[in-house]
Amino acid sequence: MHPQIKRFLNSWLFPILLFGGLYMTGLHTPVLAFFQRGILATGLLQPEMELAAVDRTDEQLLVDLADLRVANRDGRLVDPSRLAGKVIFLNLWASWCPPCLAEMPNIDALYGDYADDDRVAFVMLNVEQDFGQGKDLIQNRGYAFPVYHLRGRLPAGLESGTLPTTYLIDSSGRVVVRHRGMAQYDTEAYREMIDRLSVDAR
Repeated sequence: MHPQIKRFLNSWLFPILLFGGLYMTGLHTPVLAFFQRGILATGLLQPEMELAAVDRTDEQLLVDLADLRVANRDGRLVDPSRLAGKVIFLNLWASWCPPCLAEMPNIDALYGDYADDDRVAFVMLNVEQDFGQGKDLIQNRGYAFPVYHLRGRLPAGLESGTLPTTYLIDSSGRVVVRHRGMAQYDTEAYREMIDRLSVDAR
């Protein structure tokens, strides 16, 4: 074999085998999530804190959650009226999505500050057809935030072709922040925004 070809094969063979092995064993998702979590820890990725993140027409900024069909971990449908008048942190995620897994630790830390605040609701919404893997993942990692399973279509204005996608919705149903992709939410700036919105919540 020609020496140059041999060097080429040697230089590419190991990473190909490594990534192929990770993919075949299903370990590529947690490994990618681990590296992406490190990126988040640098603080370089912050969620948009302005309405420019959302289309600016009033019709699209307001969402009606009355038709939102979600089930809790036990498979029971949740009455959407329980969200009325609350500030809502809504995150769309899936267990196969590395960026979704990467941002979960910082979302869980943020949730810890509002777990006992009745004015704020965290809705970590799994959008997979099978909720089993998602429930197992949350349980195995010991996250405290509540998780739900989407049963049906998302309300108009909340559709997204990107995972994760996160919305911060005020007590009147107005989307204040929309962020597509992973982000660091465990920040003072994000807490200040939730606290300001909570003043008008009930």
